[in-house]
Amino acid sequence: MDTVHTSLLAATPPYALGASIRALSGFAPCAGDQTVDGDQIRKAFALSTSEAVVAEVAPRPDTEPGVALRVFAARGLSSAETTRVQRQVSHWLGLDDDLAPFLAVARRDPALRPILAATHGLHQVRFASLAEGTVYFTLTQRSTQWYAAARKRRIAAELGPRLSVDGVEYVAFPEFSALSTADLSGFAGNPARAARVAEVVAGVAALDEEWLRTAPYSEARDALLHVRGVGTFTAHALLLRVLGRSDDTPLEMAQFTGVAEAVYGADPPSPQELREWYGPYVGWWAYLCRIGLGWLDRDVTAAQAA
Repeated sequence: MDTVHTSLLAATPPYALGASIRALSGFAPCAGDQTVDGDQIRKAFALSTSEAVVAEVAPRPDTEPGVALRVFAARGLSSAETTRVQRQVSHWLGLDDDLAPFLAVARRDPALRPILAATHGLHQVRFASLAEGTVYFTLTQRSTQWYAAARKRRIAAELGPRLSVDGVEYVAFPEFSALSTADLSGFAGNPARAARVAEVVAGVAALDEEWLRTAPYSEARDALLHVRGVGTFTAHALLLRVLGRSDDTPLEMAQFTGVAEAVYGADPPSPQELREWYGPYVGWWAYLCRIGLGWLDRDVTAAQAA
């Protein structure tokens, strides 16, 4: 398979590709969706309902923050198609995330010092498409993350476009247009869940993705909440883990109250206090704290075993 495009993508500093690769390697919902070889990573992206490209991401040869991109495809790509692939990769790795305002606040929070040291250069890694995130978070409703991830992988394997590069077959998650015409009953576990996934897919697909990325947060959240089958957790998850909107997150949920206790101790700040401290960057607090705590635990365990 030929290389059809190469480019250098910029990232807003601070940025470290190694941190992104480490985060992706531990991102259970998308485990196995990409291959990692040292400081290089390859992943498939849907070009259409029947075509995929494989993006290879590696360190830039210069000292600028960002990544070197190499794209494989079965045919030459138009300028619009290469621009689209670049945007997909940039969104996937959060290259444009400007963490400076968050870091300015977080550096004044003593409890976050070990977290910031552990996650230096990390931008949020995300689901590669809104379609993929929508399906995954809908499948988690009344189910476990393990089953949701397994069912998401089955959908990709059966419906997603694919491309082989160097003897390895890469499968991209299908686009909304492919999902909307597919029978999902064999993937969801039961007819009710299949109907819910189809309903949510249709509702989210009807929204303008670029508008969801740029509209006032409350308006984007309310638009998602008006989709039948989308609740508070799913709406916030799509905004943060797919679209990179850090404005808010459901801090009252046990998974986040547990993070706050792990960071601050037995008497952590309340969700409201955290929102007041971190303002529209509280989503970065939640993301980096969860990742950082996991990395610190693994680093300590590895050091003890050495």
